[in-house]
Amino acid sequence: MQEEGDAWFRRNLDKLGKHDPVTDAIVNAGIKPKYALEIGCANGWRLDKLRAIFKCGIMGVEPSRAAAIDAARLKVPVHQMTASCIPDTNEGYDLIIYGFCLYLTDPSDWLLIASEGDRALAPGGHIVIHDFANDQNLHARTYEHCDGVKSHHFDFASLWLAHPLYVPVKRQVIGDESVTIIKKCPTSAIPVLS
Repeated sequence: MQEEGDAWFRRNLDKLGKHDPVTDAIVNAGIKPKYALEIGCANGWRLDKLRAIFKCGIMGVEPSRAAAIDAARLKVPVHQMTASCIPDTNEGYDLIIYGFCLYLTDPSDWLLIASEGDRALAPGGHIVIHDFANDQNLHARTYEHCDGVKSHHFDFASLWLAHPLYVPVKRQVIGDESVTIIKKCPTSAIPVLS
């Protein structure tokens, strides 16, 4: 958060928006969000696109101060923070996107991240995770852009899918990336036994 967020944004600024399997997956799954939150939203380019397509409310979370400031150009509300602390909204989020960011989170934060996502997501809402495709067990690699940081490779959807109210919707693998959509079922879906 101190420096790598801004460094990542500067390294990737010219690539933002050129490749968007997330919006394609949302449209193809027939999801029509009313209020979308993207964690790891850079300058909000995808949120701006979703707002144009669905006329939905939008909010972004991004560790980079430079990206959050640049978001003002697109009139996208972006909070400089991380996935472990999601801003509240009166409307409730029915779509939360983790935009290729979970691989840089610390394993000690994963349960907090999943808990925050669950807290913020409305029943019946969807989570979309865009990250490295991983068909292997959890492993880490040295992150080449910042000393002392590890890149974690893991099926992050399993953090939510361990809960019985979360169900898989769709997973698409594109090269070394994947987009996974999961749904939070309402508690009314729990059968009541007499």
